[in-house]
Amino acid sequence: MSDWREVHSEAAALLNEGKHFDGVQKINACMELFETELGGSDSKILKEPKAFVEEIAGKAAPEQKLALRSMYVTRGDLLAALGASKRAALEYDCAASLGAEDAEISAKRARVEQSSAEQRLQKDDDGKVPVTVLTGFLGSGKTTLLNHILQASHGKRIAVIENEFGEVGIDDALVKGGAMADEENIVEMNNGCICCTVRGDLIAGLKKLIKNSKKTGKTLDGVVIETTGLADPAPVAQTFFADDHVQHHYRLDGILTLIDAKHIAQHLDDEKPEGVENEAVEQVAFADRILLNKCDLVESDKELEEVEQR
Repeated sequence: MSDWREVHSEAAALLNEGKHFDGVQKINACMELFETELGGSDSKILKEPKAFVEEIAGKAAPEQKLALRSMYVTRGDLLAALGASKRAALEYDCAASLGAEDAEISAKRARVEQSSAEQRLQKDDDGKVPVTVLTGFLGSGKTTLLNHILQASHGKRIAVIENEFGEVGIDDALVKGGAMADEENIVEMNNGCICCTVRGDLIAGLKKLIKNSKKTGKTLDGVVIETTGLADPAPVAQTFFADDHVQHHYRLDGILTLIDAKHIAQHLDDEKPEGVENEAVEQVAFADRILLNKCDLVESDKELEEVEQR
């Protein structure tokens, strides 16, 4: 088994190299290894960081607290570099609670708070099309949500990008077979929304949407990108930092994870072999917003409260 110290060093190296998405995945793996060393096993260190810190505060050795503090700072730095200011602030809060007041951590916390405020002011004025990455485990309801977007009279011109590995696929009756085209296919819905099936390069699909928008003279209000139920959202999100043309026309507005309230607990608790990521944990960890679905299938209010707390 890899040593968390070695993995932490790798995460720090990725941070210095500017490989922030890779760095987040590496620091996540590091912290899960560290949690195991402390006797935990449910990724609480990532999912409920404040509760985890409070739980281990009285039993962890001083050197362990110092190591954990460093991990939260590294994760905060990586998330801040990706623009996830709100979550970065949480990481810095956890780091600060693990030792004496630290001026550097306080300064980083202040910077991400300022950045978050500036982002809220600038988002609507940058002229870029906001993009939401929609993720969620198999059966969480992503396709139902997308079909609703493509049918409802909401007054927005939203492009839905469906990848070729979707577990069900957008309703073929809506797109008139377009979802099974041989290449990227763009179909306009009755409500003005766009369905684009990407069977290869996501960047090419995004560029085609812009080209189509300019050709028709109809601007987009937003884009929703569907990921597969077993997909880590990080590579999709990284697209918006990897291509200048995409950066010029789009901005990553957020990652929305759809949760099947009935079955999410078993997905989060599913133990994977060493070196294999738990996709459900990754999807929750990367989410800006979490949408609980299928709450009516949960047997009791208490069980639903437990899901919400997690």
